[in-house]
Amino acid sequence: MTAVTIKETDTYILSGSLYENTAADTSDVLGTLIYLHGGGLVFGEKTDLPSEYLEVLRRRFNVLAADYRLAPESDIDDIFTDLHDIYHFAAGLKHENIYIMGRSAGAYLSLIAARDFNITGVIDFYGYFNFTHTDFSYLPHDQKHLSHLLTDALAANNIRDYITVNEAADPRYLLYLYYRHKGSWRDVLGIDTEYNADKYRLTKSDLAALPAIFIVHAKNDPDVPAFFSRKIAKTAPVSQFIEVDTAVHNFDQTVSEENVEIYKRAVQFMADHT
Repeated sequence: MTAVTIKETDTYILSGSLYENTAADTSDVLGTLIYLHGGGLVFGEKTDLPSEYLEVLRRRFNVLAADYRLAPESDIDDIFTDLHDIYHFAAGLKHENIYIMGRSAGAYLSLIAARDFNITGVIDFYGYFNFTHTDFSYLPHDQKHLSHLLTDALAANNIRDYITVNEAADPRYLLYLYYRHKGSWRDVLGIDTEYNADKYRLTKSDLAALPAIFIVHAKNDPDVPAFFSRKIAKTAPVSQFIEVDTAVHNFDQTVSEENVEIYKRAVQFMADHT
């Protein structure tokens, strides 16, 4: 792994981890795969992808795992700027195709990137393409037992007085849940769903114009409704959708033979369709 600087300013640095491909022949390399972590755009780390999955991805890709700014210290427009910087950094590495992969919020950003930039293929693990689903105004039902912890004091103690690009789930996940519980997640992100809604969502025509996309979602996901992935699978011109029979949102955090196989299928799909 090589540590790289994607962008540096007086107030923040976007770093990346670049993993070279392990392909036996250069002709087997499909391109550079940008990886964006999840975390509700509030928490997360670029290092969260288990090594077993990275090993599979590196057989056909150079992988760039990237930081991006996090809310509430930054807003969605700041994050979109980071997405622009990440894409152009990746495009400048080598003259090859750019793919993108994200999990949850990272998958949302991957879909936005596929709409806005020249992306060859998308790997979407339990993502979404708008913020207007009613479920996003409530606490995920499997986390209701934590509601007593989601206090104003907790929020105040976990908001930084500086721009942050890297926040561990413990305890910042609770800040994300706090915003969901208060119904203020969209507002904290700075999303204007009334006057500028199309900027922050993919329309039906956007979905129909997506490049080849491999989609995975838990059937009974309590955090991000599987509706989003089902809709993409029906609308995108070239797609493969795996619906996993579980009620765990980020089910692949537990490495198993079944989950490794899903990653292998994602890579093979991109080899076959791009």
